[in-house]
Amino acid sequence: MKNIQKEQGFTLIEMIGVLAVIAILVALLLPKVFEIMAESRANALVAAVRTYETAVVDYYSDIGSLLPLDVGGTPTVEATGDSATATSLGARLTLDAADALNTGANAWANFRGPYLAKFVSTVPPGLGTGVFMPATTPVAYGTTTDSTNIGWDLNNDGNSDIPTNSNVVYVQFTGISPANFDDIDAIIDPGMGTGADRALRGRVKYDTGTGALMIYLNHG
Repeated sequence: MKNIQKEQGFTLIEMIGVLAVIAILVALLLPKVFEIMAESRANALVAAVRTYETAVVDYYSDIGSLLPLDVGGTPTVEATGDSATATSLGARLTLDAADALNTGANAWANFRGPYLAKFVSTVPPGLGTGVFMPATTPVAYGTTTDSTNIGWDLNNDGNSDIPTNSNVVYVQFTGISPANFDDIDAIIDPGMGTGADRALRGRVKYDTGTGALMIYLNHG
């Protein structure tokens, strides 16, 4: 007769060994997974910013101003940039030309929206906790740029390059971490500034204290 041997499963020690190997692999792979996810979200944010740029250019081509139109069709400064405010630029860019708000008076006659499919301040694209699109006046030309003033150092000399008598549109993201800033800045402003200056130079400015990111879109 043939001997019939019972099949044996893993011993407790072998199972512990396998679980230990799995735990080590997970610990090694997780940081890379999170890094890839963060890079993907940063790319999504940058793609949205480029869409905003195109919308602002198209709007300016029709209206001749970067400022949002008030009810009477006059371009007017609106510094909150909150889409919940009907007269904000973000809200106006998503407005259909046939909407009742378009009175056809003054600059409304040239309005051919929507210029942007979506802009909701409580739903930022990719990263952050909020997104806003202020349209306002900048600080005086040549003013030293800091993390909060309305000025951008576009030529890497430490001073704002936005003309004093112009209007400027920018997009502000809240709830951005330093690591998020590094990813976004590397895409939009590669080689602009070094060390702490990177947060103040170029189109992207970052306030490490509040987590606010300000990205220049256009001026005119």
